[in-house]
Order: sequence, then structure tokens, then C-alpha cells
Amino acid sequence: MVEELTRAARELGFDVREEELLRDVGYRPRSGVCRIGGRDVILMDRKLSGPERIEVLCAALAGRDLERVFLSPALRALIGIRKPAATAEA
Repeated sequence: MVEELTRAARELGFDVREEELLRDVGYRPRSGVCRIGGRDVILMDRKLSGPERIEVLCAALAGRDLERVFLSPALRALIGIRKPAATAEA
């Protein structure tokens, strides 16, 4: 499921990056969508479990036009029950 969602996100123009999101006192980075240098990016913490990765990717794709990418019916249903993720400027 993670691979299928990642492929779909890339086909929709997202850069999908897995990085170690460092935590510090008073600073709690989260996985999700942001804009870096004018590009839509999905950042995922390397430490996320499979279900957590699926959640991040589904939230990022929610509200996007998915008609031009193949997704299994199960994943379309998962994406359909989520609210669109907000894109932040980074």
C-alpha cells in the first residue's frame, strides 16, 4: 500500500522524501505536506510504521484529483474519508 501511494503521489507531482526528523526540546516536527522551493513535498519520518506512512500519504492525497492515477479501490476509499492536508510554505 505504501508503494502504491508513493507512486501515485509522485505521478501527481509530489516529491516524496523519507528523512529522520530530528526532535529537540520544544520542537516536534511532523510528517506531512509542505512546499519547498515551489515544489510540493511529502516529508515522512523514517521512524514511522507502515500504517503511519499510509496515513500520511492518504492525508496528503486527500482532495487531489486522483482520476489520472491508478489506485486500488481500497486505497481510494481510505483517501476519500480524509480531509485535504494543508500545504505550508517552508
